[in-house]
Amino acid sequence: MSKFSIIPGKLLEDFLALVRIDSPSRNERGVADWLIKELTDAGCEVEEDDAGGATGGNAGNLFVRFAGNRPDAKTLMFSSHMDTVIPADGVEPIVEDGIVRSKGETILGADDKAGLAVILHLVRMAEAQPEIPRPDLEISLHVCEEIGLLGAKHVDISKFRAVAGFILDDHEPKEVTIGSPSAVRVDYKIIGRAVHAGIEPEKGISALEIASKAISNMNLGRIDAETTANIGVVKGGGATNIVMEEIEMKAEARSHSIDRLEEQVKHMQDCFEAACEERRKEGEDVPRFVQERKDDYKAVRFNEDDFPVRLVKAAGAKLGWTIKTKIGGGGTDGSIITHKGIPSIVVGVGMQDVHSTKEWIRISDLENAARIVGSIVVTHASENV
Repeated sequence: MSKFSIIPGKLLEDFLALVRIDSPSRNERGVADWLIKELTDAGCEVEEDDAGGATGGNAGNLFVRFAGNRPDAKTLMFSSHMDTVIPADGVEPIVEDGIVRSKGETILGADDKAGLAVILHLVRMAEAQPEIPRPDLEISLHVCEEIGLLGAKHVDISKFRAVAGFILDDHEPKEVTIGSPSAVRVDYKIIGRAVHAGIEPEKGISALEIASKAISNMNLGRIDAETTANIGVVKGGGATNIVMEEIEMKAEARSHSIDRLEEQVKHMQDCFEAACEERRKEGEDVPRFVQERKDDYKAVRFNEDDFPVRLVKAAGAKLGWTIKTKIGGGGTDGSIITHKGIPSIVVGVGMQDVHSTKEWIRISDLENAARIVGSIVVTHASENV
């Protein structure tokens, strides 16, 4: 079977160019413009949607078409996201001993510029090797993934013809994620009573004290094999001499079981309500508790014999690899795109220690990610998987 060959040096060159372009969430314009030029020069049709306006950012999602040479083969979709977490200003990549890392003052941005570089390299390989069989390809590049999969939620799926999708946004190139949880985000606020902390603290009701009591009775972290919960943001108070009147908290719960997810969300609510009720005196309206819930994304679970799983395993076998499947604990754009109608699994690109200034990637893993996506395309175009 024919296969694509990596273009020496070009994949790393593109990756380094991408990580040097600042693109924290809502500020993806530089990366979007760079990709539009490179993809258009490589023979793609590129459209930008209005997700930037909808998310409060300066760039939209990119919808890319790249024509194939096997009209009988159904279209495949590949996806990555253009934004990164912070700190991300002025990334300086260091290449040493086959590894790329940041200088140490910022993230590297391999999450997910490794995915972007791999997808672009797929197009470059196909352009340079036009005799290799390939179906029509669709590429969906998203903004604001890191702050709630916002870009993917604004994708107009009616533009797509793809029968399966591959999200380039995980660690090991020889692994695919075939399951992810549902998630709920909840904003909590506890309202107490402010007084002078040095003159009459007895008359005050500390929102911090109430929150501490509630959290001390709360199950957080790893709840069971399917369920996690976390309070990640806490804000409150204005001065040391004022009893804290309000405290705000941002939390999440995730589970592969919708019943366990609902149980966890209710448990967290019950803890806050109980702490307020215990402190509240008859006839008073404080302390009181309010919450705002948002359902973030829905669980996805593929079987080993589902088409995208079978295809990536067959593609791996053509490279002499055994592709492992796993169940993940995080949400990805694949969760959103799958529920929009294109069954999409998550493929690794080599990123390590993501969301930290220690982030790094092996060049060999980046190249292996390009090999597997190339093999997916050729295997689909050449064989009835």
